[in-house]
Amino acid sequence: MSDFKVLIVDGVDPAGVDALRRGPAIEPIVRPRLERGELLETMARMDGIVVRSATRVDRELLAASPKLKVIGRAGVGVDNVDIGAATERGVIVMNSPGGSTMTTAEHTVAMMFALSRNIPQAYRLLKGGEWDKNRFKGVELGGKTLGVIGLGRIGSHVAHVAQGIGMNVVAYDPFISPGAELSGGLQIVELDQVFAEADFLTLHTPLTEKTRHLVNAESIARMKDGVRVINCARGGIVHESDLYDALKSGKVSGAAFDVFTEEPNTHSPLLELDNFIATPHLGASTVEAQRKVSEDICQQVADFLVRNAVRGALNFPQLEAGQLERYRHFVDLASRLALFAGQVVEGRIERVSIRYSGEVCDMNLGYLTSTILYRILEPILKEGVNLINVAHVAEERGIRIEETRVPVRENFTNLIGIELGADGGVHRVSGTVFTDKQARIVSMDGYEIEVILGGCMLLLTNNDTPGVIGRVGTLLGESHVNVAGMYVGRDHVGGRAIELLLTDEPVTDAVIDRIRDIDNILSVKAIHL
Repeated sequence: MSDFKVLIVDGVDPAGVDALRRGPAIEPIVRPRLERGELLETMARMDGIVVRSATRVDRELLAASPKLKVIGRAGVGVDNVDIGAATERGVIVMNSPGGSTMTTAEHTVAMMFALSRNIPQAYRLLKGGEWDKNRFKGVELGGKTLGVIGLGRIGSHVAHVAQGIGMNVVAYDPFISPGAELSGGLQIVELDQVFAEADFLTLHTPLTEKTRHLVNAESIARMKDGVRVINCARGGIVHESDLYDALKSGKVSGAAFDVFTEEPNTHSPLLELDNFIATPHLGASTVEAQRKVSEDICQQVADFLVRNAVRGALNFPQLEAGQLERYRHFVDLASRLALFAGQVVEGRIERVSIRYSGEVCDMNLGYLTSTILYRILEPILKEGVNLINVAHVAEERGIRIEETRVPVRENFTNLIGIELGADGGVHRVSGTVFTDKQARIVSMDGYEIEVILGGCMLLLTNNDTPGVIGRVGTLLGESHVNVAGMYVGRDHVGGRAIELLLTDEPVTDAVIDRIRDIDNILSVKAIHL
């Protein structure tokens, strides 16, 4: 009798099932399609589940899965997996991003060729009985400029293929500084320069709040007349109605999509246009890719269940046995400080400097550094970064990591300091834990300020003049925002000051804009921990 049962759903390639069957310890239960009720009932006896994108692994499913130890996502995106809820229940989440890199890059290149030569439109006309050589006049790719936004594994491969066919490539990545020397002579420039120079524009970023509608009416206006746009990354990066208007006007000569904001999508107005082509999210749909991601994730799941080995984990703490419980308060401090610092900094992060002193040096600092980097980068990158690969991801993007260890005490029994250098400035925060084990910030940008880190916060900087704090408090009261605590630091009387206000609920953008208008307020930022 097998020790573990693993449910395989969503038509995961049989190669992965074969990988699970190679050892006697795991029994794969293959159910390509399950109604929700039957799925929840089946999960009651499962130790693991392997999914693609169709099955939602949410709080309801997790609550119905008392034996569940591991969730495997065959592929990259984990939008259908509630990682936070899984972490709360002690369930590890893994993905297998490497298997689909090549196939998604190839699909992007195929879409670029099809777009440049009007291949789908010409075929449709020919199939309808018309032979018209003059109706669809294409353009050559050689000698044109390809703008690549996002230089992860997929974007980098597309860029190198484009160079191989004689295209000039300019690229932008928020984590690679302009002027950085990359293999193949790739030219890294600012985003506005990509928009201005690209004849073809291809997108390879995750969908985040910063990349949502990155291509919109405003950015399209800064592009060349006749630019062509390709999106095989994530729906929502392009504002679809703005693109529709630009395609109709001719500002954009053509566009090719493999992804839409809403999927499945057969009703988009874009599909009515002759200069728009699309495929139904086929980027990773090759025999080789599906086999590879299936084999990878099923082997990862098997290794975890049978040997407690971890690869490709998105939420698993890589820490020596027993250390997590012993040093949990340091892990919490590192996480909260990093989340705080990541929300304060502006612009492209170029350097992360971390300083440990005192008894915190007794633990695995490599784990703490990975935790700090992950908490800073994950809200921006969303996918493809975890505790295991975060240092490599940072290095790929030209972020310099500096770590200093001082085993002796420096003012506090333990102290973690983080300095973030970005093209928008430098910010420093330091924190500690006292005997109550609660994470506290004790200094920020040279100001001494002691605050327990958590919840909703407002960070203000202002000239140290009478009445400023009172006017802020009055405005918050008028806006029905309850202030739970206020902490002040200043360099000297009449100089500059900072305040951290703890609020019972998030402060809206409209209220923040009103605070900015108060005399002597220099900056306001909402922070959520």
